[in-house]
Amino acid sequence: MSPAAAEETMVRAELWLSFGSLVRAYAAAASVNSGPAPQVDAAGETVRVTVGTYSLEMRCDPKTGAGNWILTSGESVLRRGPIQLLPEGRIALDGKTLDFDHAAIDLVASVMNAAANPARNER
Repeated sequence: MSPAAAEETMVRAELWLSFGSLVRAYAAAASVNSGPAPQVDAAGETVRVTVGTYSLEMRCDPKTGAGNWILTSGESVLRRGPIQLLPEGRIALDGKTLDFDHAAIDLVASVMNAAANPARNER
């Protein structure tokens, strides 16, 4: 790997780590007014937010900045989409470019809303 590619990978890894911290903070904040606190696990390329039987898992490869998210309930997939870390420190989430804060808020809200409104998830 060239020095430039190694540096880009390191920057993406740091960006992903920062994004995981934001997800953790917004998950804690979301639980203040809406019931049980979600469990947030972040390790390497994966960040997972769990509320009851609902789970939001986000993955990102620091070599490419590409990844995905998936919202599940038990074994059922409710929604999924792509994630792309951008060089300027933003995220493309489902084709929409957001700053890290708004992407974290939107993703945490998706799992919190799913857990709070299970009837809406049945299709």
